[in-house]
Amino acid sequence: MSYSFAKELRRSKYRLLGLVGQGQFGRVYCAMHRKTGRLVALKELNRDRFSTHKFLRELRFLLSLQHDNIVTCQAMEQTATGRYLIMDYCEGGTLRSLLEEDVTLHPLQGLQLITQILAGLAHAHEHEIVHCDIKPENILLTVTATGWTAKISDFGIARLSQEMEADDFSNTGSPAYMAPERFYGQYSIASDLYAVGVLLFEMLVGQRPFSGLPTELMSAHLNRAVQIPDTVPADLQAVIRTALQKLPARRFRSAQAMKTALETAIAIGAAELSQGWQATELLRARNPAPGVPFQADYQELLDTPIPQLMRYQPHNASTLPGDWQDHQFFRVYGNRIGLQTYVSLSAELRAVLTSPLQEPPTTMPRVRLPEAIAQLVVQPRGCWAVTQQAVYWLDAALFYPEPDTPPGQPQLLIEFERQSQVAIAPTGTWLATAQPTGTPATSQLKIWPLRHFPYRPILTQPIPAPFQLLIPDARHLGVVSHLTDASSQSSITGVRIDLFSRRGTEVGCLKLPLPLRQLVPTLTPYRLLATEPQSPQSFLFLDLKPLRIQRVGLGMTPHLFATTSWGYAVISQAGQIILLDPYGQIMGEIDGPRQPTAIAFLSPQQLLIATWEETQGYLYGVNLQDLNLDILF
Repeated sequence: MSYSFAKELRRSKYRLLGLVGQGQFGRVYCAMHRKTGRLVALKELNRDRFSTHKFLRELRFLLSLQHDNIVTCQAMEQTATGRYLIMDYCEGGTLRSLLEEDVTLHPLQGLQLITQILAGLAHAHEHEIVHCDIKPENILLTVTATGWTAKISDFGIARLSQEMEADDFSNTGSPAYMAPERFYGQYSIASDLYAVGVLLFEMLVGQRPFSGLPTELMSAHLNRAVQIPDTVPADLQAVIRTALQKLPARRFRSAQAMKTALETAIAIGAAELSQGWQATELLRARNPAPGVPFQADYQELLDTPIPQLMRYQPHNASTLPGDWQDHQFFRVYGNRIGLQTYVSLSAELRAVLTSPLQEPPTTMPRVRLPEAIAQLVVQPRGCWAVTQQAVYWLDAALFYPEPDTPPGQPQLLIEFERQSQVAIAPTGTWLATAQPTGTPATSQLKIWPLRHFPYRPILTQPIPAPFQLLIPDARHLGVVSHLTDASSQSSITGVRIDLFSRRGTEVGCLKLPLPLRQLVPTLTPYRLLATEPQSPQSFLFLDLKPLRIQRVGLGMTPHLFATTSWGYAVISQAGQIILLDPYGQIMGEIDGPRQPTAIAFLSPQQLLIATWEETQGYLYGVNLQDLNLDILF
């Protein structure tokens, strides 16, 4: 983005959040309305590549099309350095990004997207507008609780159906999706339906009907009959064959006619299409990694459950020589916090030891608090401990008392009248609290600078009662609350994220039509992992700046998450562990222990897992390098 463009935007009503794509005529940004917090797509139009004639043409088309399955234009802004369109924002990316991920979409989900595309085209065709470039890159997605909604975008080369003269638009398009007549500069609404037929084939089969160089594609579209695998139900095969007829007159008469035929075929073949899929699955890994046996190099019998494990890196951390390396971690159990040293050994050194590390530590420094610990935030010089009604600071010296000196005590920092939620900045310089007010569905938000004791809040403000407080980076706070609708089947219809600066300034508000169960911060700023109650066998990558939502299918219900430099570990209550890279691709699976209560990485190679079942549990240490996993650490 040019400096002058950014400077002009600072004077506008929109706050730029980041680049999300590159269109054929300019870049596309995610932006937030400064007053309302509404997200929009800001489409910058390059004057050199997008003439005034083409700009006015696309703008005329966009303003005349208002439909749920078309990306609509909301406004236009012009600055001294350029012009841009304010359009619907689609946080789910493009259909191409979904198809190219290493996942298989539930067939009914994919077919639903095709019917939505046809609904949008039917509206455009009613206005005598032919899109001329239907392809996955021009289908944008918004994420919903039950899947996705498709929206047609980029009417930059669209034509009016009555215009038949050849001009510079005639031979533009994407050869892989072009109808035969398009290669000769001819088009009609049937040309768009041919492209949808290619999309339908690709959705069901996993690849396009024809491939190759542009000249090879042209020959195939003109001369070669489509070959449909027998795995596609017969009624859907009939829809594909009609849509991909070489002569336009033999295709469907309209997008609505094709949509009706497709919906009928879906209803007839729904049972066959759903074989092998659970009702709540939206997508799953295309090539799931084979599970490897669980192998622990440390195992400790527990008599108390551990709800939280946290790696500790003291500011004066050192390593042991040779094949030894020690890691320290905090373990929370009840109202106690223990600091334990874990020694990981090389496989060669472990093999020669007659008594490997299989016994609980004989000494483990512990600190006791007056009530159960709900949250622990670790820093190099100690940790913050949050209980239901107080926040304590535990200096590292509490866990390393000097000989012959009385033990120190945790420092009580803030005490609450009622049970409150607390979020602490990773820098330890400020925290936020949300305390119920006694009025239903409201809480009192306070932001506390931690500079001089006793601490005083700089902000006290009523907010919707949150179910979670998040600090996505060192300077901002997210207040996450439920969106509700008493008239809906499920009263919780989504989440609302109110954003504040650390000084209490309101930054904006995100509203997502997704009921979420939990949000887990990661090592990547502004990236969260989230689970969905209506889609239990998947989870979401939720990037806040700019807003992007990616759904990841697992084939199991995630229970706990752990993050490290190379990706993520997800474990189910049954003990199935899935390892994923930063893009959500599955790297390996481990058949782990049942009923986990906590999971954490001590290092990129070392994973800790605590379990509890009925009256006892175990603490396991796993060296991932010892397992047969295709991971580069």
